[in-house]
Amino acid sequence: MNKNNINKHIGKICQEYRTKNNLTQNQVAELTGLEPRHISQIERGLSKGSIDTLLKLCNAYKITPDIILYDLLDEDIKNSVSIYNEKFKKLSRRDKESILYFIDYFLSK
Repeated sequence: MNKNNINKHIGKICQEYRTKNNLTQNQVAELTGLEPRHISQIERGLSKGSIDTLLKLCNAYKITPDIILYDLLDEDIKNSVSIYNEKFKKLSRRDKESILYFIDYFLSK
């Protein structure tokens, strides 16, 4: 996928989640500290923004970055993610909580 298509994809997803949250570009600007013009440029695929911008938008839309970026991954990576998601879903609640506890523990180091 080329840069323009990536920007358009990200913009389309951002616009979709903005409207799902019943937000205007001005409201998103207030929530994120970004300029409404910049949000418009992102949604139209004219600007990609930074990782910081992506995180601000995700927080405003109450989503995680993987929702925006997942479709940009190679098929092999998507398949690996799906396999681990399926395996994780089959675990007991206690096992899931234990795994998440260890992840949090190692990330806090």
